[in-house]
Amino acid sequence: MIQHALPSLGFGLGLRPSHYDYIDKHHPNVDWFEIISENYMDTDGRPKRRLAEIKERYPIVMHGVSLSIGTIDPLNSDYLKQLKRLMDWVNPAWVSDHLCWTGVAHRNVHDLLPVPYTEESLKHIVERIKQVQDYLERPMAFENPSTYLEFNSSSMPEAEFIARMVEESGCWLLLDVNNVYVSCYNHRLDPKSYIDSMPLDRVVQVHLAGHENYDTHIVDTHNRPVIDEVWSLYRYLLSQCDHRPNTMIEWDDDIPEFPVLYAELEKARSQRDAVNHPLILPQFNSRNINRPCAIATPLVDEQQWLQHSIVSGNADELELQKRIKSKTHFLPSDQLLVYINAYRYRLFDVVYEDYPVMHHYLGAKPFERLLWQYIQATQSSHYNIARFSLGFPSFILTQLPEDRFAFELSQLEATLLSLFDAPESEVLSSESLTQVTEAVLLTATLVTRKALSCLIFTYAVNDYYQGVMDNLSPAPPVELRSTRVVVFRDEDILWRLEMDSLEFSVFERLRQGQPLGEALTCLLSDQTSEDPNDLVSGWFARWMNAHLFTSLAIA
Repeated sequence: MIQHALPSLGFGLGLRPSHYDYIDKHHPNVDWFEIISENYMDTDGRPKRRLAEIKERYPIVMHGVSLSIGTIDPLNSDYLKQLKRLMDWVNPAWVSDHLCWTGVAHRNVHDLLPVPYTEESLKHIVERIKQVQDYLERPMAFENPSTYLEFNSSSMPEAEFIARMVEESGCWLLLDVNNVYVSCYNHRLDPKSYIDSMPLDRVVQVHLAGHENYDTHIVDTHNRPVIDEVWSLYRYLLSQCDHRPNTMIEWDDDIPEFPVLYAELEKARSQRDAVNHPLILPQFNSRNINRPCAIATPLVDEQQWLQHSIVSGNADELELQKRIKSKTHFLPSDQLLVYINAYRYRLFDVVYEDYPVMHHYLGAKPFERLLWQYIQATQSSHYNIARFSLGFPSFILTQLPEDRFAFELSQLEATLLSLFDAPESEVLSSESLTQVTEAVLLTATLVTRKALSCLIFTYAVNDYYQGVMDNLSPAPPVELRSTRVVVFRDEDILWRLEMDSLEFSVFERLRQGQPLGEALTCLLSDQTSEDPNDLVSGWFARWMNAHLFTSLAIA
């Protein structure tokens, strides 16, 4: 593995799509931006193009959530290839992920699940970190987790596990100070001792974020400002470091306007001048956490049990007591429930936001009931949680087999979703067609843009969709009406172009690669009263104005 010195950039922010336009217009005084790697690994759409603009002006750091370094599953080679491809394009200052696992048996629960702190886990994770770093040809940084349960099988404290992981693997440490506070609160540990146990010379980055306190426990929500106690821990960390680690603010839910986020960043900058001020560090009552003798449980058993419990939504009480460390303030069943709820509501929110017109059609309660059934019945395997929504139409077809309109409506919404990430295309200009003779044009192939799909419906799905988007509260169609719609994206705007059967037939033949002359042969058997030349001229005017073609392939 190639060794690298700790880079020093300063103070950064997490890059979020809602802030693209503000950044482009105002060029704020931010030293660097951190991206969620998965949001740019699996798309050639708008996110990647906007990132291309921002990375020309600001250094970029990549932060992943799905490497799943702790899972017993083999490393995902496709994921690593896409990660490296993104790295080669972005040229990030550093790359990070989490000390966690996200699923086993090719399932992804889209959460940062805890590992038992055992010698077996440590050996397994260190070896995997080395493999990843050798493949990427650089050290990675791994983030200390925010956790809501402790395994009885753990044989060492979390801080010791992380310190040994960093030392034995040669990786860097992303020290999330809010996670320190959250985990220490939940498990009644001493946050000062936790920080003191860290290999601070290997801290390349610091995260600061807000959370929600439920009294018995804290959930790391990233949806509010940093609290005073976390600022105190941050100042203590700075006082103990021989270098000034790169620091950023995380804010991932209920994202405010950019100036609000920037004010948090300015507050982080101000902490440098307050390092030597008197500190009042948080302390948590640890009377109820006498650690029992560790129960030797294989890593594979722990992970399979926890995933099954989260996905099924329950666990046997005796098994809970065996697996999870009991706390007076936070029972094993309640510790597990944090992960159960996070799994369900995270998937629910994704699908709920992606199908607003289906929501309108079915009504709130039937729609939500169907979503819960979908979550219970459907296994998510892709590292990008957004892909979970795309299977919803197939599920509707099985659950509502008599409601063809529901399936077709969901099919339209799913198609629109998928086109967000398709690559943008160059546009074929009208001038390029005028330079080609009619004889040559008839033998040529017109190439359609990649962000395009052709749909055939038995109902007026497009009309209903538009009515809902226009807040007209349309009534669902009851009569059959065959409709054909070309759905496409042009300059990040999604369009729906309805065609009659003859126009659609010709266009679909062109999309499938037939030469123009061959595609137009269907006009010979059509009994239309219109002049075929007028028809074709009108179609081409519409198609070219809509930018449906990208190039002309001359035979």
